[in-house]
Amino acid sequence: MTAVNAAAVVSSSSSAAADDALFLGLDFGTSGARATVVDNAGDVVTETTARYPPIVDGGKGGDGVPEGGWAEAWRGALWSLLDQLDAGVRARVAAVAVDGTSGTVLIVDRKSGEPVYPPMLYNEKRGDAMDFVCAVAPEGHTVRSPTSALCKLHSWWVSNGERGEGEYALLHHADWVASLLHGVPHGETDQNNALKLGFDPGLGPNGDYPAWMKSLPYAPMLPGNVRAPGTKVADVKTERARSVLTNPSGCVVVAGTTDSIAAFVAARCTTPGDAVTSLGSSLALKLVSTVRVDDSAKGVYSHRLCGSWLVGGSSNLGGWLLRSNFSDDELVALTDKIDLEDVGKESSVPDYYPGVLMGFGMTVKEATDALSPRPDADEDFLRAILGSVAGVEARSYREMASMGASNVARVFTAGGGAKNPKWSTIRSRAMGGIPVAASEFAEASYGSALLARMGHYELPTYVPEE
Repeated sequence: MTAVNAAAVVSSSSSAAADDALFLGLDFGTSGARATVVDNAGDVVTETTARYPPIVDGGKGGDGVPEGGWAEAWRGALWSLLDQLDAGVRARVAAVAVDGTSGTVLIVDRKSGEPVYPPMLYNEKRGDAMDFVCAVAPEGHTVRSPTSALCKLHSWWVSNGERGEGEYALLHHADWVASLLHGVPHGETDQNNALKLGFDPGLGPNGDYPAWMKSLPYAPMLPGNVRAPGTKVADVKTERARSVLTNPSGCVVVAGTTDSIAAFVAARCTTPGDAVTSLGSSLALKLVSTVRVDDSAKGVYSHRLCGSWLVGGSSNLGGWLLRSNFSDDELVALTDKIDLEDVGKESSVPDYYPGVLMGFGMTVKEATDALSPRPDADEDFLRAILGSVAGVEARSYREMASMGASNVARVFTAGGGAKNPKWSTIRSRAMGGIPVAASEFAEASYGSALLARMGHYELPTYVPEE
């Protein structure tokens, strides 16, 4: 398999230079949404953000629910983002793509597309479905996790009296937001979001659901059209969307992706060995590989993007460890005190997570309790946390390679952690000197905008084997 198709994701085509079309990327995260508009050269034209309503009550896992519910929060954020764009910009948008939180799903009415059950979020566990899913899914399959989309679907179906597959359908987070634009109530998704549902991108030239999934009683609820990211889905048709996306030549909705893969696209990685580490509240890794690697027990799975494999996974460890111990001002001041010329200092501060890899099962309390012993100096405590997370990242990339993935050659960083150059140095040392740099374009919405441009110009989404 060749590298990710740089021409498809990064470069503009010869036809692109002849028009003034613009391309809109929409990112729906856990606390708010962002829109990025790019031109045909991939340059940012404008960006805007929208926050969700305040959390008013605690949900499963204690994460809480915005006033009006999650679906209404996403709907409101979508129209807010579009309304904030300048009318002249909206009139030139020729294509739009949406990314959403991986593993977040909705059960909707097949005719209207409206939710009939509260959205099941990415981190919501449905352990009651594990026995069944583990009995039907192969060993090591990514759905063999209580947070998988398939576990959520099975749990809902059982709780609904093992019925409803003729009336209702499953949509992923990004699918549902996109449906508010194109008006297709169900059946449309992308290969990346569908992975945790059980879609196999390696079956045939375009991927497919495996036979064991097609035999499930609620198989009719699965999205039937699973498209490659960056390919056309449908024209913008809903009345509300057409009132703001007013391009006289029309506007199309292009298949999007998950939030972490959109951030990967934004980094413009192109060759095997390129990797993106997202250091936000959590830690997410993606590595361009010539070989597919999957093992749910280790939290490792592979997506397909433009003819190559993206091997990766995620961990709960990340920026929340810092913010739960230090204020923003303290982080700045203490980081300044860290002396990276002090050779061997990393070995003299505690490693709080020895042997831990991405996909670990520690709770927030367990991860917090592990932060002991605490060094006397606050800057050494910060350094120990930074080094401990760096150790998880380094071990995870080495584990991918041991499983057959390409060796990491360079790492781009997205998320808030990209703003800390000393952390980048600590991480590079943990990886044996592998170059670590901040992504020039770190926003997931920028990656989705590139996918929208890709779909408009119908650039190739698959690179055949050489």
